[in-house]
Amino acid sequence: MNTATNLIDDLRILEAPHPWSYWAWWAGAAVVLAAVVFWWLKLQQARSNKAVPLAAAHAHEDALAALERARALIQPGNSKAYAIEVSGIVRRYIENRFGIRAPHRSTEEFLEEAKVSPKLEPGYQQSLGGFLIGCDFIKFARGIAELAELETLHGAAVRFVTETKISSPATGGVPVASKVEAAR
Repeated sequence: MNTATNLIDDLRILEAPHPWSYWAWWAGAAVVLAAVVFWWLKLQQARSNKAVPLAAAHAHEDALAALERARALIQPGNSKAYAIEVSGIVRRYIENRFGIRAPHRSTEEFLEEAKVSPKLEPGYQQSLGGFLIGCDFIKFARGIAELAELETLHGAAVRFVTETKISSPATGGVPVASKVEAAR
């Protein structure tokens, strides 16, 4: 039989609840999770920082090789295909070398961003603008160009890529584009 004294004696056996212990476990787990996420983000950032200079350093080699392959399209009957290909090559080079998003933008959008970007010198912006507008004219307006026009476009693309490539230790740390400017 339970009496009031037996009930009180039974309650003395129970411990008082400690609500902070559950919160401590959850807070500890959250801190550990936050630390793991922070470490993972830093690791990803370090990997991407290493990959960007490497891609930029070799961007001119890739672009020059692609331009050489595109040379096979230089014929008046392939004008439009050539202009599309060469424009795409130069736009990918710009994105890889300068970090300016070019392949998925119109020429006007890209040139507006290039004007405010300190990464691309004004002289190169003008020559690049002329090149891209020439490609657009062939792609969208004419469709057929003379052999001399195609050779001029090809020469402008090759010249832009070679003049804006990243300097190598062989150039003494001076960008190739700056040496070309100094020689003039």
